[in-house]
Amino acid sequence: MTVAAAARRRAVFAAIAGWCVVSPLGGRAASLGKVHRVGVICAGDGDIRYFWDQLRELGYEEHRNVEYLLKDADATRDLADHAAKLVSANPAVIVACDNDDAIAAMRATKRIPIVLLYGDVLVETGIVASLARPGGNVTGTSAISTELARKSVEIFKETVPSLRKVASLTNVRHPVGKVFNAAAEDAAKQLGLAMATRDVADEADLATAFAEMSRDPPDGIVVGTTLVNYIQQIIAFAARERLPAIYPFAPAVREGGLMAYSPNWLPQSRRNAEIVDRILKGAQPRDIPVEQPVRYSLGINLRVARAMSLTIPQTVLIRATTLIE
Repeated sequence: MTVAAAARRRAVFAAIAGWCVVSPLGGRAASLGKVHRVGVICAGDGDIRYFWDQLRELGYEEHRNVEYLLKDADATRDLADHAAKLVSANPAVIVACDNDDAIAAMRATKRIPIVLLYGDVLVETGIVASLARPGGNVTGTSAISTELARKSVEIFKETVPSLRKVASLTNVRHPVGKVFNAAAEDAAKQLGLAMATRDVADEADLATAFAEMSRDPPDGIVVGTTLVNYIQQIIAFAARERLPAIYPFAPAVREGGLMAYSPNWLPQSRRNAEIVDRILKGAQPRDIPVEQPVRYSLGINLRVARAMSLTIPQTVLIRATTLIE
């Protein structure tokens, strides 16, 4: 893992620790009554602060009635080992950030319930039998990549009417990236846009994509949901090349991205916390439907727009839920 990736990962876990005290694997919480052990597998850069906050609002407090078993997995290759250690600690439930985390946990246990926070294409990847009746030991929340991709392209075109040639930056070798990219390409075609896919699975691919876009610049970039670990690098590249870009992660606009269209995860965090609560009280994940987002947020960084000499149409501004002045 690179130094930059390690720093991002430390920041994620520091943010988690800011909301609750996290015990290492094998730690013991001071108990006042029954203490529930909740395992955490989060090898990516998922932001789960809202989830912890919602659990706390439901009455789960560290050193009182819950113990969080958390070990930072250094890279994707460590997921299997991390999942095995969590399972050996025998938590009552495992919280997984994304598909890869959930799959690692599934391979380690068919018994312990798993709640997935930021899932996608769950049926297609075999994580659940169906969204209505998952059937196994996994449930939680799943985004809708097709809707997210299509709407992102539509909003991007409305925001930047001069768009003609767009780069889709995603990992098409990943099931989620493949679905996102196909929907983005379809939306682009409907709008008369030429879309070139830049397949990015690692930092070497990202460097190649940057070099190609520097030589043959697109009019803008649509960033896929699989590239959460590279958002800061993409933001820096887009600023340097003065390329408009739309991201599928809300924090991107606060970090210097032009705009972001993403599910509103706050109400979903509440629902996931409630799912964990239900499981700790005896419910089975196979009987709990997978939740899907019903609200989406649009963020725009007006400072970045001015730096790129872009005028955001009023029709877009009035739909924005976040404006960075």
